[in-house]
Amino acid sequence: MQIDFLEYILDSISEGISVTDMNDNIIYVNKSFCDLYGYTEDELVGKSISMLRTSSNDPNIVKEILPKTIKKGWQGRIFNKKKDGTEFLIELRTSIVTDNKNNSIALLGIAHDLTEDIQKEKILEAAENKYQKLFYNLKDAIFESTPEGRIIDINPSGVELFGCKSKEELLEVDLISQFYFNPDDRAKLKERLESKGFVKNYEIRIKNMIGKELFILETAFVEYDEKTNKKFYRGILRDITEEKRAEKRYNEYIHELAEANKKLHESQNDLKKLNASKDRLFSIIAHDLRSPFTSLIGLSQFLIEDIEDLTRSEIKDFSTKINEASKNIFTLLENLLQWSRIQTGRIEFDPEDFDLKQIVDNSINLLEGNAYTKEIQIINNIANSTYVIADKQMISSVVQNLLSNAIKFTNN
Repeated sequence: MQIDFLEYILDSISEGISVTDMNDNIIYVNKSFCDLYGYTEDELVGKSISMLRTSSNDPNIVKEILPKTIKKGWQGRIFNKKKDGTEFLIELRTSIVTDNKNNSIALLGIAHDLTEDIQKEKILEAAENKYQKLFYNLKDAIFESTPEGRIIDINPSGVELFGCKSKEELLEVDLISQFYFNPDDRAKLKERLESKGFVKNYEIRIKNMIGKELFILETAFVEYDEKTNKKFYRGILRDITEEKRAEKRYNEYIHELAEANKKLHESQNDLKKLNASKDRLFSIIAHDLRSPFTSLIGLSQFLIEDIEDLTRSEIKDFSTKINEASKNIFTLLENLLQWSRIQTGRIEFDPEDFDLKQIVDNSINLLEGNAYTKEIQIINNIANSTYVIADKQMISSVVQNLLSNAIKFTNN
């Protein structure tokens, strides 16, 4: 009963168990051993354990298994083969079996199939190689650092980013004092990392070893070392300096474009005002020159038609009036041109001392014909020798404008 129970225990073990005599002949195998090699128990018992060995093993290793097992046991990896000839690698542990008098009576072997372990190791190795290449070839900086601001590990892109000659040089540098313009920026980053456990695309402004300004996006996590349980930061740094400069240039361009549009809009408004002034000038010319020219044409026509009947004195009188009318027209044109310059902003302010009464009298004389037509009498009540300091042409234009509008909008 006890033996059956022991056999049940051995058969429930997943590893292959074999017992051989002192000559290495098999005297017992458990169920897992049979399943592992593809033999039945009857096919194995009584056979030498060497039937499972292959030529792929180092002969020296195979030779040392038995003597070392007899002494204190052996452990290592060797190739074995299944019944169908398939070779596979096992982890073998051997030990000596003694009786109650400490006499060696058998050899115990425990075999573990490494096929799945090897597959896992290969997958793990492939993954390590993949991430190793990623670590070294990625253009972004991959780093591990202490909360106090010391680099633990960093890839070549990180060394280049900080402007160091080597990784070893960077490991000796204090990040806070060497690379941060403001230590408070590091403190804020650390506070957010500690409170949330991570940061994503956190923008920081730093400088490299030669003082060049850099703008960085940091994505990092708080990690703990499995062995020491010490806290550290692991993350990625992405250099966005060129993007920030491009963004600045773009904003400057947008600002310049807005200013240009503003100036264009102002120019359009100025052009509209200029056109309006031009139209007004033409209107004034048509209105203010009509009466003087009417008088001038009437006098000259009368002189042409009746010159034979006129005395020399009357001809002189008509000629004098024509001359005065021509001078008034000339003065009016001068004033209109002066007004045009004022409207277009092309006149310069030139103050001088002059008699205001005389300026008003000149304007009255210029528009006397218009006033006479509407039976309007204009009286200048300004005292003689009333001198003022101003721009003579501007004042003349203002007075003329006031009189012209007064005559125009006054009923007969």
